[in-house]
Amino acid sequence: MHLIIYFLSCTIIIFFLSKFFKKNNFFLNQTGEIHQTFTTSLKIPLLGGLFVFLNVLPLFWILDIKILIFLSLIFLLGICSDLKFLKSVNKRFFLQIFIILGFVLLSKLKILDTRIPLLDALLNFSIFNFFFVTFCILIVINGSNFLDGLNTLLVGYYLIIIFIINILILNKGIIFINLEFLNYFLIILSVLYLLNFFNFLFLGDSGSYILGFMFSILLIDLYSLNTHISPFFIVLLLWYPCYENLFSIIRKIIFNRSSVKPDSNHLHQLIFHFIKKKMNFSHIKSNLTSSNLINLYNLIIFIFSINFVSNTKIMIKFILFNLLVYTVLYIFLFNFRIKRSL
Repeated sequence: MHLIIYFLSCTIIIFFLSKFFKKNNFFLNQTGEIHQTFTTSLKIPLLGGLFVFLNVLPLFWILDIKILIFLSLIFLLGICSDLKFLKSVNKRFFLQIFIILGFVLLSKLKILDTRIPLLDALLNFSIFNFFFVTFCILIVINGSNFLDGLNTLLVGYYLIIIFIINILILNKGIIFINLEFLNYFLIILSVLYLLNFFNFLFLGDSGSYILGFMFSILLIDLYSLNTHISPFFIVLLLWYPCYENLFSIIRKIIFNRSSVKPDSNHLHQLIFHFIKKKMNFSHIKSNLTSSNLINLYNLIIFIFSINFVSNTKIMIKFILFNLLVYTVLYIFLFNFRIKRSL
C-alpha cells in the first residue's frame, strides 16, 4: 500500500513539474539540434527519467543496493546530457563504459553460455566475460537512446517485454526472483506511457539510459536463472534497440558522416515521414501511429516466439527475419524520402 501512495505522489509531482518547466522554458526537449524538431515542434519537459528514478528508489529492499547506486550514476549522466552540461558524445560514452564496467565488476555479472562454442570458450576467462557483458549493456543503453524519437516507442517496447516475461512465468514455468519488482515496474511504465502519449513529458537521455540499463540487467538475470531457454531468445527481445544502434553506425560510416552526431534518418523517423506524407496525418497522429505500428510488429514476433524459447535455431531465424525486414523497409523508406525531397 505504501508503494502505491508513494507512486501516486511521484506522479502528481511530475505532472506539476511538467507544467512548471513548460511555463518557465526549463529542461525541455528542444536545445537547438535539428533532429529534435523532426517529429514535433512542441516543447516538452524531459522528465521521464526522473519519473522512473524516483519510483525505483523505494525498491532498495528488493533490488541489490549496487544496482541502485549505479542506476543513480547512469541517471545523473543522462541528466547532464539532457541539460547540455556534458555535450561531448565521446566523454559521455567513456563515462558510460566506466560506470557499466564498474557495476559489472562489483556485481560479478556474467554471461555463461551463448551456445556459440568459440565465444563460450572465451567467456570462461573472467576479464573477457566482464568486458563482453559491459559491451552488451552499452549496446542496449545507446540503442534505447536511439529509439527515443517517437512518443511511446521506447516505453511501449519495454512494456511489451514485461508482458512477454509475465506470459513465460505464468505458462512456461520461467523463474523470476523479483516478481514484485516486475509488476511494480509494469505500473511505472504504464503510467509513463500515458504521460508520454499525452505529451506531458519525454524520456530524454536520462530516461532511455535508465530503461536500457535496467532491462539489460533484468534479462541477463532472467537467462541466468533459466538456462534451458535459448540465449538467442534474450537477443530476440532486444533485437530492435541493438540493431538500431549497429545499423545507424554502419550507415553513417557508409555516408561518411559522424557516427556520434544525431540525425533524423532512423527507421522510426522514416516511418513517421512516410505515414505523414501518405496519410496526410498531423504530426502527433503520425508520431503515435508510427510508434504503435512498430511496437505491434514486435509484439506479434515475440508472441510467435514464445513457443520456441528453447530452440536456438528458430530464435536465430526470428532474429534474421527481423534484420531483413528492418533493412529492406529502411531502404524503401529512405528512397521514398529522397525522392520526395527532390
